[in-house]
Amino acid sequence: MPRAGLDSFRGAFLSGLVLVLFAGCIEAQIDRATLTGTVTDPSGAVIPNAKIECLAETTGLRTEATSNSKGVYLVPGLAVGEYEVTVSRAGFSPVQYKDVLLMVGDTRIINVQLKVGTIIETVNVQSLPPLQETSPEISGVINNQEIRSLPVNGRNWASLLLLAPGALDDGGGDQRTIRFAGRARDDNNYTMDGIDATGIQEQAHKSTTRLQISQEAVAEYRVSSMLYTAEHGAGAGGQVDLVSKTGTNYFHRSL
Repeated sequence: MPRAGLDSFRGAFLSGLVLVLFAGCIEAQIDRATLTGTVTDPSGAVIPNAKIECLAETTGLRTEATSNSKGVYLVPGLAVGEYEVTVSRAGFSPVQYKDVLLMVGDTRIINVQLKVGTIIETVNVQSLPPLQETSPEISGVINNQEIRSLPVNGRNWASLLLLAPGALDDGGGDQRTIRFAGRARDDNNYTMDGIDATGIQEQAHKSTTRLQISQEAVAEYRVSSMLYTAEHGAGAGGQVDLVSKTGTNYFHRSL
């Protein structure tokens, strides 16, 4: 092959590889949460270069970000769970939020106002602003407490899909019979930790064997019935995004 043709082939191959890897990164975000907002001073002026620290309360994992020139910060890709969020900037008293709950698929907006002061003077905020909906998506989250506490026939986590808006049951009360917003059962799409878990070949024949996931392995999941974003593109029905349990710094068990 001539060198020019070889270089063109190599360039096309590398470009395709980058697109595939980038697409995988985008898809993986559907099992995560995002924290965003604007940092201002008491006069309403934006504060750039403010430091945002998100500390996962169960694992101790720390994620940091910085506000931009418009005072806006963005912390994407956060695992679900509770966080301690601290916002600080030189010349201002830090503000700290505790027990910030992030659920799968959330985009939580917390606008922060920093007051002039010293780093030693930390302002602890007891109440969080209400969760703001930034999307027309019709969806609901089945959280860990519901999975653990509600009676489930056969310990099948999918029975709780009926708690989601737009859910319709043809009789069995599991993923073989539940559909959403008038769509067919085989239009549903499932992901586990951001990875497709639906089974795209002969779905109807495999409906009794796919998604054999233990209820003990599921931390929570979001069910999007309609008007979801383009990152859900594998099916026109309900989009079910499951998140598995993760380890913590504390011993725990279940019966």
